[in-house]
Amino acid sequence: MDKKQYADVAVPAPWPRWALVLTIAMVVLGVAWELVLQPLREGSTLWIKVLPLVLMLPGLIRARVRSFQGMALLIWLYICEALVRVVSDSATEIALSVVWLLLGLALFSVVSMGSRASRRIAAQVAAGDSPSESALRQ
Repeated sequence: MDKKQYADVAVPAPWPRWALVLTIAMVVLGVAWELVLQPLREGSTLWIKVLPLVLMLPGLIRARVRSFQGMALLIWLYICEALVRVVSDSATEIALSVVWLLLGLALFSVVSMGSRASRRIAAQVAAGDSPSESALRQ
């Protein structure tokens, strides 16, 4: 299958919607965590860590395969951060880290399944078949 054909296939529903919801949840939690809930110190700019997630939003909205693939790689940075911070002292920090970790793992699962579904559709298109209705829903 040609890489160009695969890149032209949009990620089928419901994966873009779920990826968008989870990414927005991570952005909101990341900003709230670093500015209000448990800032590292007064005036910390650690909330900037969510900017790569914000930059992925347009591609997720458009259900672009490349954005889903990029998010599958990027999310591991946030998962690693959650794993490091989960061993901190404060109970609030631990709770926030666990939520961050669960959101990251859920987002990775969603973008992986979305990428897999789009690959199946691209393979059907390359074989000359029209994608079935069930493949579009998966």
